[in-house]
Amino acid sequence: MRLRVLVWLSVSVCVAPGWIAAAEKAEDAFRAGETRLAAGDLPGALQQFAAAVRADQTNQDYRQQYAMVRQVVMMRNSLPKEKNLAQWEYMARALHSFYISNRLHGEALAVAEQMHAKLNTGSSALLLAETQLAMNKPAEAAEVLGGLAADKHDSTTRSIHSLALARQGKVAEAKTTAQSVQLAGNAGPGAIYAAARCYAALGNAEQACRMLVRCFEASAPSRLEGFKSHARTSPEFAALASRADFTAALRTESKVPESKCSGGSSCAGCPMRGKCASGAQ
Repeated sequence: MRLRVLVWLSVSVCVAPGWIAAAEKAEDAFRAGETRLAAGDLPGALQQFAAAVRADQTNQDYRQQYAMVRQVVMMRNSLPKEKNLAQWEYMARALHSFYISNRLHGEALAVAEQMHAKLNTGSSALLLAETQLAMNKPAEAAEVLGGLAADKHDSTTRSIHSLALARQGKVAEAKTTAQSVQLAGNAGPGAIYAAARCYAALGNAEQACRMLVRCFEASAPSRLEGFKSHARTSPEFAALASRADFTAALRTESKVPESKCSGGSSCAGCPMRGKCASGAQ
């Protein structure tokens, strides 16, 4: 028994330093990949994430990040050659979402401009304007939405148009545009949130907070924190941060039921993706 213990200890002493070195190598490569990604160097980031996976194949975070960036690089290379408009739009929106989530606003703006030039819809105009606002370009956002045909506008585009005008100090124009915002009784959380931002930009704090409560209550649990996180950092709500009704609004819980597994045909859009056996596979 004593011999077995001694053998086990000797093996452990030999293996542990090697395992630690490999883990450190993997972490260094992963951090290097994050740095490359933040700089917009996707091919360089992919190489570093691949090195991290090779050094530590048990780390799921490394594998997921590598797979995601690999897919993004493939889509970016395929986008200019894609002839099917629906598939092109799908890839363009996916790329835009990835760029925005990684704060690569220049890349996101280029994709949004391509989308609006190709599609010229209210949705593409809104995507471009929101990207421009994220880059603190309200004049450009107002120009895009101001040039949109009347039949392509909805409550969300009008709300964001008003917000863009207000950010430029064009309060009278912003209020006139806001008067055309008509929220339907069954409006989705995105439209309600846009109206809340519009009211906040125009100084109507009470109505903005009421809209936030309505938005949060109508949001699915998987989307709720995204809206709240945006509200905490949005410049429109900065002046409301000390208000009790704004603080109370941020405590609002969702009233939308959402199961942990949708039971759908695909895990692609599931909020529990990667957190259950099916999603992991």
